[in-house]
Amino acid sequence: MDSLFVPISKYPRSTQNNIPHDIIIDILTQLPVKSLIRFKSVCKLWYSLIKDDKFIKQHYDTHKNYCQKNYFAVCRRQKMKNQFDYYHYTMELDSTSIASLVESPVPIDQSPIAFRKIQCFSCNGILLIAYNNDIIIMWNPATRESRRIPPSKTGGLYNFCYFPSIECYSSVNIEGYKIFRLGPGVINSDSNDMDIDIFSTKSNTWKTVGLFPPNYYFEDSRIYMSDGIVYIMAERKESENCTILRFCLEREEFQEELLIPNTISPRGVNVVGEKLCLIGSLEDNYKIRVYCLYMKKTNSWNEILTIQLPFKTCLKPLSFIKDGGIMFQNYMSKYVFKAYNSTTHNCTILQFIVNIMLFLCITKCFPSHMY
Repeated sequence: MDSLFVPISKYPRSTQNNIPHDIIIDILTQLPVKSLIRFKSVCKLWYSLIKDDKFIKQHYDTHKNYCQKNYFAVCRRQKMKNQFDYYHYTMELDSTSIASLVESPVPIDQSPIAFRKIQCFSCNGILLIAYNNDIIIMWNPATRESRRIPPSKTGGLYNFCYFPSIECYSSVNIEGYKIFRLGPGVINSDSNDMDIDIFSTKSNTWKTVGLFPPNYYFEDSRIYMSDGIVYIMAERKESENCTILRFCLEREEFQEELLIPNTISPRGVNVVGEKLCLIGSLEDNYKIRVYCLYMKKTNSWNEILTIQLPFKTCLKPLSFIKDGGIMFQNYMSKYVFKAYNSTTHNCTILQFIVNIMLFLCITKCFPSHMY
């Protein structure tokens, strides 16, 4: 399909008004995804425009650098021992309104085994969901479009990222995604080796590119992605010191490891606002200290928040909030709360998600399409 970013003269002016086409584009790019989905039914021109790759890229660039109201989340609630219910919600993080339930891309009753544990990640408003029975789906909850990914080897940990090619750098095209897998090469094998596999949405195929470094122990239950770099918590075998391994998904190779500050005891990492965050504790005064890594500028840890909390509290940062705070998941309780910045140091329970046990993934909504 030809791009709709063309001279205005190609399109006839409306008989009801004389709004130039470029003004319509400027207006639509400022609107939230929820409004764009409704406006696709206004006319054929608007429908084609909203689905256009370059419009999607312009809308994404307009909204990615500030906190917006509309978010999407995948949550888990324990039903009974080793059984969980999974829910998909749209919500506004700066309000106390009730979250809205969204239909899952896979029917919940399709296979109970598949929903014992799922992995969920986000990029450009698209979710990658890996179910326990090797069902792998890319899904845009805003447009309700989904794409089934061919299964790789059984099991493993996943994440993904977007890499625009030179010819489509100005657009968001589904062919630009790569999926990273870390897992056993052969099930029930005596070997402890873990393969590194990569899936390309352009070729629609998997390939094995290497092994997990043999001089490290894998130290986490998941892997993390930020700016095209896969981050893996690991422990050096010779020293038993924790470190963070880095794998460049674009070059498909490991880079120099990322050192952890020796002033804290690391509790884990997560990606918040497209930046890598490190959670660490100060054992002498029972504080939780949060660091944020800015890879493009300093390649070093910058402290963004220090919170006084009970020692047994285990936090996972989820998202920055419009009022300047950070939203956390507390694994030791059923609550999700937000911690304000260093000016206030206050924590407030978010009542609208008080009954949700665990957030698996939270992302902004964008109109990126799947085909």
